[in-house]
Amino acid sequence: MTIPNNNPNTIFTRTTPDDGLLFGTEFSRLYANDNELQNQVNFLENQFDPQSQLSNTPNWSSPFTSIAPSAKALDARAKSVIPLKRFAGWMTDFWIMRISPADNQWTSVCWSSELNLFVAVANSGISNRVMTSSDGMVWTIRASATDNTWVSVCWSPQLNLFVAISDSGTGNQVMTSSDGITWISGTSATNNSWRSVCWSSQLNLFVAVANTGTGDRVMTSSDGITWISRTSAADNSWSSVCWSPQLNLFVAVANTGTGNRVMTSSNGINWTSRTSAADNNWTSICWSSQLNLFVAVASGSGSNVMTSADGITWVGRTGAADNQWTSVCWSPELGIFVAVAYLLISNRVMTSPDGSNWTLRSGANEMAWQSVCWSPELGMFVAVAYAGSSNRIMTTGSGLGKGYLG
Repeated sequence: MTIPNNNPNTIFTRTTPDDGLLFGTEFSRLYANDNELQNQVNFLENQFDPQSQLSNTPNWSSPFTSIAPSAKALDARAKSVIPLKRFAGWMTDFWIMRISPADNQWTSVCWSSELNLFVAVANSGISNRVMTSSDGMVWTIRASATDNTWVSVCWSPQLNLFVAISDSGTGNQVMTSSDGITWISGTSATNNSWRSVCWSSQLNLFVAVANTGTGDRVMTSSDGITWISRTSAADNSWSSVCWSPQLNLFVAVANTGTGNRVMTSSNGINWTSRTSAADNNWTSICWSSQLNLFVAVASGSGSNVMTSADGITWVGRTGAADNQWTSVCWSPELGIFVAVAYLLISNRVMTSPDGSNWTLRSGANEMAWQSVCWSPELGMFVAVAYAGSSNRIMTTGSGLGKGYLG
């Protein structure tokens, strides 16, 4: 099958039930000259015959089967993860702007599979520094517990609890919520500038890291309410922390320090300095259980990506562009890393199937993207931005639901 070489001049603006999805002729026009997609289609032809399942007629009446490239594009044989992963590149190459309910400086977003809910937090706004969405498209403002500069939020499925942390405030730099709607102020272990929080299901433990403090730039909590100060491996400006269930290991990265911008811990209490691949401004880290790989991104040029299979030995990688990369996440279903950027060149999204080879993607707009996360239930990436006018959210437009992700 050859993708028709149509003039890619379709305007993708619609108010149909399938808003944001690509089908048939629209799909072929947009990707008529996409060599990568042609290679992926050629691969699929060796797996099954997609020609009999492709249609250039969008099926607006059946949203639940509306999968790019058309409403009939994939049947039961195409619902396996392997063929879908072959299309992961273009799924992350088409982003749609969404209306943000407030022009706050949104800093972090996460997904709760148990509640089927996105929650985002901001460091600006008046009593409205939280927003939620069940579909990534329509968002609702929620009252924050306090008007602190909230910078990170995560979800604990075991506790059914969201926890957010801030880098400002006095004794109230934590807030929690069981539903994403009603938030309660909590007391942090110290009044440091807390930057990132994550949850370990294996240890039943929250861990947060900070970029200020003297020997106490880590705090932990088993319930999200009572927090205990821990000794950090070094007084670096720690910017992000994540957990690997396979390695039973926390790993944090920093944007300051000399040769030691990584630290690890198996229990959240005792931390060890590790040698970073380069002394870059590391901003975000995530773990891929499928690849058994940590990936961290940084702002700036050169090796602005680094990877590690064990959290100890790190290898510098070259990103797709010298952007100020701010956030990275992994989709197990699509088998792809997605990173977003704050500044510099126009294409502020990059993707990689392996953490080593990165491809620049077209974001929905040149916003100051701060955070990106993945929803397996919706088959959607969501990113939030620090600036913009009623458009500080973007989502991928694949429209894939869990039934089509294996």
